[in-house]
Amino acid sequence: MMKFGEFQAFMRCYFPTFLLGFFTCVMSGALSLAMWIDSHWRNHPDNPLYTLMGTATLALLLCAGHFAMIRGLKWAMWVVLPVPFVALLMALSLLGSGLNAVLLAILLALPLLAAWVFNSERHREMRRRLVELRRQR
Repeated sequence: MMKFGEFQAFMRCYFPTFLLGFFTCVMSGALSLAMWIDSHWRNHPDNPLYTLMGTATLALLLCAGHFAMIRGLKWAMWVVLPVPFVALLMALSLLGSGLNAVLLAILLALPLLAAWVFNSERHREMRRRLVELRRQR
């Protein structure tokens, strides 16, 4: 079991990385989904419902995946990681749709940033340490 000082050091080292990964996934997924639905189903009467249900599903998926990651489950990363890649595909499908260039650049950059964070050495090390902590319990 981790002592208080070890826990403080662990949190100081890995918490910003964890939050950056979580929030880039949330932002990339939510923005891409909302823009994709608004551009493909602009005049559909259920457009707001689709946006709400899609983002709610996305939020539940990301929260469950990150919670499982915190618990030290190795497979949790594969629940979270498809979100930025699907968001990137949705953003790529919006190229040439008349969307503002700055917004499109943000839609393309956020999923790439999320994938970069998940592939970073610090995030990998954090996941390894969380798996070790799970084994110790």
